[in-house]
Amino acid sequence: MSRKVELSITLAGDALGLTLAFVVSWRASGIDHSLLSPHTIVAGSLLLVYWLFLFQSSNLYLTRPKIQLMNEIFRMLQVIVIGLIIIIAAAVIVNIDFIKARGFIPAYAIVLTSLLAWRFLWRGLVGEYIKPRRGKVVIFHNGDVTHEHGYFNVVERFSLSKYHQSIPKHLLNDNDLDGILIDGNGVHHEEILRIISTYAETKYEIYVSPKLYPIIYHYSLVEKVDNSPFLKVIFHPLSSWDRFLKRVMDIAISIVSLVILSPILTLIGIFIKIDTPGPVFHTQERVGLRGKKFTLIKFRSMISDAEKHTGPVWAEKNDKRITRIGRVIRPFRLDELPQIVNVLRGEMSFVGPRPERPAFVDNLRKSIPFYGLRLTVHPGITGWAQVKHTYDQSVDDVKKKLEFDLEYINNMSIRLDLKIFLKTVLTVLKKEGAH
Repeated sequence: MSRKVELSITLAGDALGLTLAFVVSWRASGIDHSLLSPHTIVAGSLLLVYWLFLFQSSNLYLTRPKIQLMNEIFRMLQVIVIGLIIIIAAAVIVNIDFIKARGFIPAYAIVLTSLLAWRFLWRGLVGEYIKPRRGKVVIFHNGDVTHEHGYFNVVERFSLSKYHQSIPKHLLNDNDLDGILIDGNGVHHEEILRIISTYAETKYEIYVSPKLYPIIYHYSLVEKVDNSPFLKVIFHPLSSWDRFLKRVMDIAISIVSLVILSPILTLIGIFIKIDTPGPVFHTQERVGLRGKKFTLIKFRSMISDAEKHTGPVWAEKNDKRITRIGRVIRPFRLDELPQIVNVLRGEMSFVGPRPERPAFVDNLRKSIPFYGLRLTVHPGITGWAQVKHTYDQSVDDVKKKLEFDLEYINNMSIRLDLKIFLKTVLTVLKKEGAH
């Protein structure tokens, strides 16, 4: 059975169960609206989208070989409980009468549990009687390779010694690949790191032979792959649900911050306009999640066209290009505040590796094999490297900060984000690392 067929059946079953739960609960509540009324259809559609979004955010649509049945059932139960709490809280806050109607919530909660039985029967059937499709991969190898690849179906083989930065596009487009597999005797360290770094920025999973673990354990986490001798490279430990919560927090904090800080933002803009000729905001193209480029917004703290004759360069201590207002706002990182808009637009997060300019990224990829791993998460306004190190002034600074960035990525959590945020406040108050 293909991934698409399995996913389609799973989605259809969930949608049917959710719709049934709504219809039964609506009738049980005694609400004075027809099931075919616009009011009812809109309410049912919104709840359907809401639940499917929660399920997707909680990794409930993985293929059967990638899950443990009872773990998925328990996770679905958790999502249903949390989802119902959110619905009830929202209903109380905005006073939605049909949700608060007598009988709706109890009936809804009871019928939703039918999804657990559906998932148990369907996923159990798939795992027990339907043979899953073998994952398609291309393999980079050298020396003594592992000939037994478990559920992997090797489409093409490439030699590590002849690695040329990329797999031909037709192989990626024509074979519906699931991932990249790296096998070998541990030679060609740099090529192995470059392959992992290059494809970490894509949708493809990366698997390595256990013999290569000593090469990569400093940089990434790994997990065992069922029915296979290979290890899956994990670039950050956050689950889909945790990433969803992180995004919700980013949106909420962005909105609140923009409202509270609007007087300060307005004053800074006025002072910049009075101080020197030129625009209030300085925009730069930066590289974000998975190599996607976006426009970063900052308050202008340097003279206009500061890089007109030099091209992209790192800031220096006592940089003569910095304006008078810039010397006031840069030590307190106030020039970074407009990036709250980038966070709201989903291009950045409040905490993450700082985004770099394309010209720097291209050069750094060539000189630092694992640099691309920074692009596996959203860039941030602040990050672990920013509170542990100074501004970049050389490639050596970048290498040092990369160590901190990878340490953050491998240990990502809401708790760590909070710790970094508090350290950022202390760093700003002490005026450390700014020039």
